[in-house]
Amino acid sequence: AMKLVSTVKLQKAKGRAENTQSYFNHMYAAVSSILSKSGDIDHPYLKPGDSKKKAVILITSNRGLAGGYNSNVIKLITKGDFSKDDTVIYAVGTKGRDALIRAGFEMKEDYSDVMNGPMFADAVDIGKAVLDGFANGEFGEIYVAYTVFKNTVTHIPTLLKLLPISADHIEPASVGGEQPTGD
Repeated sequence: AMKLVSTVKLQKAKGRAENTQSYFNHMYAAVSSILSKSGDIDHPYLKPGDSKKKAVILITSNRGLAGGYNSNVIKLITKGDFSKDDTVIYAVGTKGRDALIRAGFEMKEDYSDVMNGPMFADAVDIGKAVLDGFANGEFGEIYVAYTVFKNTVTHIPTLLKLLPISADHIEPASVGGEQPTGD
């Protein structure tokens, strides 16, 4: 009975992940196309901030027993180009939050409770908080670190630079293909 319940839950989660992947790819391709063809635009989100700090929205799970799902995305931060002194974390998920606190990173906000029932309004709140920090000069770059669901066995840790947007660094996304990995 337990195997049957877990199989049904896995199939539902797999279906949701696969359904959102197409939307992401189409949106990324549209924004990439617009930026590559628009020329020189004077907008605050297209200019690097003055601050050397980086903000990272880290998305992990609230529970363990997920193999490399959490640890691989955490390694993107701890073993990557992010110093403890110049990085602030917006955590979505307790596993990432706890691991980066232990590693000495500054936790700006904790949105782990939204994992229980994520809503669009939660994404708006997180986005507003991070964008306000960028606009106020608190940090000069914004990244999102998450795990891409490829199939039930393969999950790809991904780091995507959100701001400042640079048409030079945007890779054209093939519609229906792999998700971009960002910087």
